[in-house]
Order: sequence, then structure tokens, then C-alpha cells
Amino acid sequence: MELEGEGHHDTLALDVCACLFAMLALGQLAKSVAEVTGLPYTSLITVIGVVLGVCSVKFAMGRIGKAIVAYSNFDPHLLLLVFLPPLIFESAFNSDWHIFKVELWQILTMAGPMLIAATYLSAVMMTYVFGYTGDFTWEASLMFGSIVSATDPVAVVALLKELGASKRLATMIEGESLLNDGTAMVVFLVLIDLVEGNELTAGEIIGMFVRLSAGGIVLGLLGGVVLAFILSRIHNDAVREMNATIFISYLLFYVAESTKLHVSGILAIVALGLYMTTSGKTKISSESMHTVHGIWGYVGFVAETVIFIVSGIIMGERASIPNTITYVDYLKLLGVYVGLHFIRFFTIFMCWPLLKRIGYGMSFKQVILCSYAGLRGAVGLSLALMVC
Repeated sequence: MELEGEGHHDTLALDVCACLFAMLALGQLAKSVAEVTGLPYTSLITVIGVVLGVCSVKFAMGRIGKAIVAYSNFDPHLLLLVFLPPLIFESAFNSDWHIFKVELWQILTMAGPMLIAATYLSAVMMTYVFGYTGDFTWEASLMFGSIVSATDPVAVVALLKELGASKRLATMIEGESLLNDGTAMVVFLVLIDLVEGNELTAGEIIGMFVRLSAGGIVLGLLGGVVLAFILSRIHNDAVREMNATIFISYLLFYVAESTKLHVSGILAIVALGLYMTTSGKTKISSESMHTVHGIWGYVGFVAETVIFIVSGIIMGERASIPNTITYVDYLKLLGVYVGLHFIRFFTIFMCWPLLKRIGYGMSFKQVILCSYAGLRGAVGLSLALMVC
């Protein structure tokens, strides 16, 4: 069916749909390349997105170019709502709870105080090392710090599994990422109010932080109880069991982010996923478990692929606009990349005396590995899009 425009057939909607499936095809190709070369999958698809974004500005690409531009104008809030719940839930749902609970204090240390310190040091780096001032205020530097402190070590965890590394280490890195994303989102939401000129007292900032974080966790646990009850009423019906996990995840995120509750949707989904992996998972029929995990794995792949390609498209398009980004900015970007690795190593090293005494402990080799495991991912990109 074709949609009629002004005297001609408008095919933009069809082209946008075709581009979506083309992204998935490119994602499958990138997966194969990543397996052969060992390069991070998320980095590969982001580069693909950047190339598409640059080409849409520099060259006449006809209908394809218009579809790419449509994706570059994607509402970042809608991007969060559509693609983040499956990414977060899938990761939390597949966590090993028995290892996770032993490492919980290590994970909380890395996702809490360590993230706050990394946010502050990143702001110091942007302001006093690279000289971003003026419109790039101190509050904006702090907000930048919260964005780049959100980690996504999917590629690192996958590589560790392939190399036969300790499941304890992989669980700690993945657990840090789960809670780290939620904490970074909470810090970002507090700071964006300050950047927009809203004056907040110290008490209001603390209250907002507690409401967003604690409220999200409580909402997620309540959602887990409801989901477990629904699943307990279904027996050996993979379609309905899968549907229940999907609609509860999305409904929970929507209630958290888009109602007067205004709590952290990411932490709500993390709490939901962890509840399901502890006791709620037993409510899923054993005959359906493999199907549920398989479908969630695919949904996570789709969400990850689209988020990174769309983010790359937007970056490529913005970078191609004349007089916006100079070669000096690109040099500074390289310096920021190096600086972020140093900051992550420094914050982990400062927490190391505590980290090696709790949970399963942490060796210095693991400190080095965790320093390189802080790849920035879907949450950071989504937050960045919200301020573009």
C-alpha cells in the first residue's frame, strides 16, 4: 500500500521501515566481523551509523538519504522508551544471582561512590584540562561527566566468556554496568535541572536523588511480584509467558518515567530483572524457559543494534555540518578518550583497598581489566541524544 502525497506517492514511511531491516542486516554482518576480528560489536555498528550520517549530508542519496534523516530526528525520549527496557531487562534477567549477591557490595561501590567520583573528575578534566568554559558551564561539565560515566561492558563480558575467564569477574563487571546505568541516569536527571537554570538546595538535590533511585527499586520489586503472580497462572504457554515479561517491562518503564511518580525507569527495570532471576524465574514453565531466553536475546540484539546505529547517524550528521566541530575538537576528543580511561583506573584503584576485602576480592590484574571494561554504551548514548 502506498501513501499519496502532493501529486506523487510518498514512500518515506516504507523507506524508514526498509532502513530498519537494513540496520538489522548490517548488525548481523557486523556480528560476524566482530567474531572474526575480536573488535567490539557496539563500536563497529556505531561506525556504520557515523558513515551513514556523513553520507546523508555529503551526498545525494535520494530516498535512502531521506530515511536516514528521519532516523536522525528520532525523539531521544522515544528511543529510551522503545529500546532501553529490553536491553536492561535482558541483562538483569540473565544474571547469576548466586554470584551477584556475594559481589553486591563490590558492585554498589563501583556503581555508587566510584561513579560519583568519575563524574566529578570528568567535569574537572573538561573544564580545567581541555578548557571548555563559557556556554559549557561547570554544571554542563558535570552533566557530561554523568553521561560518559555510564558503562556498557557487553563486548568485554562476551570476550571474557569466550576466553573462559572467571564467571565471578564477568558477573561483577556486568552487575556494575546494570546499577551504574541506573545511577548515571539519576545523576543526569538531577544535573539537567541545574543546567536548565532551576535552582535547587542541597536538601532538594538529596531528596530528588533518593526519590529517583529508591523509588525506582521499590517500583521494580512491586512489578516483579505482579509479574511472578501472572506467570504462576500460566502453564506451558511460551507465547503468553513471553508476552507477560515484555508488557510488564515496558509498562513499568513508562510508569516510572512518564507519570507523577517520576522515579528511575532504568533502576526499576534492573530491580524487576533481578527479582525475576532470583525467584520469579521459577514461575516460568520449564518447557517455555528456553523460548523466553531466546526471544529476549533477540529483542536485546535488535535494541542494541538500532540504538548504536541511530546514535552513529546523529553523530555523523552533526559532525558534517560546517563550522560546528573543528580539528581541534577532534584532537581534544582523543584526549578525552585517554583521560576517561585514566579516570576509571584511578577511581577503581582508589577503591581497591575496599574492593579486595569484600565479595570475592579483586586482584590488581582485575583492576587493570576492569579499567578497560568501562566501554560507554546505550544508556550514555541515549542520554547524550537528550541534550543534542
